[in-house]
Amino acid sequence: MIFYDFEYERPGSLAEAAALLNGAGGDARLLAGGTDLIPNMRVEVVTPSMLVSLGGIEPSAPDENPDGSIRIDALSKLSDLVDSKLLRRQLPMLAESALTVASNQVREMGTLGGNLCQDTRCLQYNQKHDFQFVEPCYKRGGDCCYPFPGNDATTCWSVYMSDIACVLLALDGQLEILGPDGTRRMPVAELFTGDGLNPFTLGAEEIIEAVVVPPVPERFGWCYHKTSVRGGLDFGTTMIAIALQLAADGETCASARIVYGAVGQGPLRPVAAERAMAGAALDPAQIAAAASTEITPLPHHGFDKGFLRENIRVNTERSLVRAMARAQGRE
Repeated sequence: MIFYDFEYERPGSLAEAAALLNGAGGDARLLAGGTDLIPNMRVEVVTPSMLVSLGGIEPSAPDENPDGSIRIDALSKLSDLVDSKLLRRQLPMLAESALTVASNQVREMGTLGGNLCQDTRCLQYNQKHDFQFVEPCYKRGGDCCYPFPGNDATTCWSVYMSDIACVLLALDGQLEILGPDGTRRMPVAELFTGDGLNPFTLGAEEIIEAVVVPPVPERFGWCYHKTSVRGGLDFGTTMIAIALQLAADGETCASARIVYGAVGQGPLRPVAAERAMAGAALDPAQIAAAASTEITPLPHHGFDKGFLRENIRVNTERSLVRAMARAQGRE
């Protein structure tokens, strides 16, 4: 399929890229690996008038700051996250989640920032609207919603499917964002609006420059799980990231984060279940049942709500058992 005409710029720095975005008046898109953007342009889901390529900017390697936090350049290839000795030693959950993204060819192209900023997905949205789905949906500026006809024009239940976002949320990561006024920092959690029509809080002229993850505490346990039809080749059916810290007795939970991916317009957390874990002895089956009941997964790509909820319950329990074992030094 031949693309329409558009302008192409290849700046030598992020500052130049931000200036180009600012001058384009919101009608430009950043091109890093392009594994999400280019397919969407092919089916005309998005039609920017300008692409600002970041391919001429060399990313820095992941680095440990003096306070023990890890800074990761947002232009890092996903394959570099998988291969990084520092991440495998200090943040193995992040390296493991990067390994589950698509195929090796995609990981060699896709970047950390691009994975975080990938658009939400829907079977009816992510294809050419010229035969099956003639009328555009709400997200494409139309007046219908194919999978959920009862939705009004302000509600789009497309699903956010980043493998890495839920892990960074569980690890309490921060984003360094470059914009017209310089660099600012915000929690990864604040990147998401929870609105399928406009999933991100970033301004049109802002660029994610890096991710900073704080040092993990003592007696820390983690687990990442991804369910997909064909292993790593597919977008996730569900994703689960768990990060917990045990108290000095090795049995009581001091703090915990549970984050679900691929079941909402952004990552979801069962906040009440997390609060109930703090200061209590952990019962994985009980926590999993409470957490899976607390969230409302969106049906997507042929999976109904009941299946997704049960998948979450079963794999949350298994993931908690493994996270506890790691926190207790048994794995």
